Amino acid sequence: MVSLGIDIGGTGCKCVAFRDTGEQIAMSYREYPTKPGEVNLNALTLRESVFFVIADCVKKLDDAKQVAAITVSSFGESFVPVDRSGQPLSDIILYFANTESGEFTRLVESVGAEKFMRITCVLPDASYSLAKMLYTLRTAPRPVWKFLFIASYICFCLSGETVADYSLACRSILFDVRRLCWSDELTGACGIDPDTLPAVLPTGACAGTLTAEAASALGLPRSVKVVIGSHDQIVNALGCGVANPGEAVDTTGTVECICPLFASIPETLDFERENYACVPYLDGRGYVTYAYNISGGAVVRWYRDSLAFYLKQAAKERGCSVYDILNETCPPEPTGLIVLPFLQGMGGTPDVLTGARGTIYGLTMHTSPADIYRAILEGLTFEMRYNLEKLAKYDIRPTTLFAAGGGAKSPVWRQIKADILGAELRPTLAGEAGALGSAILGLAAATGETDRTALAARFVRYGQTAKPDAQRHAYYEKQFALYKELREFEVRHARG
Repeated sequence: MVSLGIDIGGTGCKCVAFRDTGEQIAMSYREYPTKPGEVNLNALTLRESVFFVIADCVKKLDDAKQVAAITVSSFGESFVPVDRSGQPLSDIILYFANTESGEFTRLVESVGAEKFMRITCVLPDASYSLAKMLYTLRTAPRPVWKFLFIASYICFCLSGETVADYSLACRSILFDVRRLCWSDELTGACGIDPDTLPAVLPTGACAGTLTAEAASALGLPRSVKVVIGSHDQIVNALGCGVANPGEAVDTTGTVECICPLFASIPETLDFERENYACVPYLDGRGYVTYAYNISGGAVVRWYRDSLAFYLKQAAKERGCSVYDILNETCPPEPTGLIVLPFLQGMGGTPDVLTGARGTIYGLTMHTSPADIYRAILEGLTFEMRYNLEKLAKYDIRPTTLFAAGGGAKSPVWRQIKADILGAELRPTLAGEAGALGSAILGLAAATGETDRTALAARFVRYGQTAKPDAQRHAYYEKQFALYKELREFEVRHARG
């Protein structure tokens, strides 16, 4: 049996095929033909790209008839508005687009931010789907039949069904997290017809099977199940083996996100006020939140391209990446520098301050480029430590950390994280943890397995655990105190 996991990101999409043993056997990836920084994506371009990677992945299989399920997961906040014929009414407004408007601001003031938080367990913000929906209702050339979240839209293209899972519905700020349904109170106040929203199903539910058109285009049998996946951070967690409260995954890509599992919704709204969401996890095992920093791997890439560009030729001659050389030459011990990694402002948790700026503190005549590289990795990790300290106020204290994403491949960074966080870090060997999590949901839907986390435990494999060094951890405790002082100074400055 083969399960296809679809992972849809903001710049590209991938399809990864796994056997029911957990073995990855094929993969296809395609970037969208968009320019960096573009905030819109053509919906038909997305459909074409996803169908391409599925068909391309299927061609690499020995027997397409072994495919039992396709599971679609994606980023959140965005959607495709479609008319009654299923045709997109506009481009997709991507999740990082600025959709602030007087209309949305007045709505939040009218309804009350506290009411939004009590129902949706998230701080109302224009980055979520609702602000984009209000804009679409004013500008669409024809009436909106359905607002389909990204994974929902692709599931619709594959099966003809209009569904969403709990985690993607949460990114709309119209979903009642405790009752697990659309909020009549909020949809009524916002003027959103509930019939324009997809049916909400538990994460990993079967939406249907392939339509004749989709099956023909993909080279697959019509019997293949189409499964609604989740928000990308949920399948990342599943693909790393997160199953019990106290466990978390640290995914380091362009954005770094720690996703901890905990037992119950915090009672105080201070949790939401600090921009932490509360999202149902799988199999009734509790809730997760997203502690994240938008200036994650993006800052490391900035260093590579802006300050370490001189290493490109050497990397080319050696047949390795610039990151390999940076990790080889990185000082083995802390340098004494402190980096505030806010090159894109503070955009994440617990603060959103677009005017915040990055800082390198402690430079001397002896500072080398390699010192700055290590200090950047330390600064990014200090910011995640700051998030974990905030979460501890709400009794969310992950003791087991799994590592995924591009940053998890760096043994240098893994050790820095272990030393700063004072915790063991277990890297997953899966190159595509999100796609693996999606594939696990598909296998469960195909076989009737009800405990998806138990199924994941049979598939997940880990690399060498990074363990904290007591001496370095003690040193970093002092450095973290200085980091917080510098951070607070920057917060005050950014707020004027």
